[in-house]
Amino acid sequence: MTVTNREAESYPPLTDEEKKHQERLTNLLNKKRRGDWVLVGELLGCEAQAAEKSFKRIHSKNHLAAVEALEKIISNRINLLKP
Repeated sequence: MTVTNREAESYPPLTDEEKKHQERLTNLLNKKRRGDWVLVGELLGCEAQAAEKSFKRIHSKNHLAAVEALEKIISNRINLLKP
């Protein structure tokens, strides 16, 4: 599964670094659960919809912060659910 939004399709990855970043985004979206955007929004100090848009808009000034926040939320959940 790839990131399927207009921004990603408008700017296809050109370098290996961009391809890795797109794979990273795809993996995060596959691991994301319901309510995660609300938590990302709380970490960023914005609404859930704004956090989601910042994540999906690769050239947004808050994109990297949204990616890092979602990674943090997912990794914390994984660590908490480990037996």
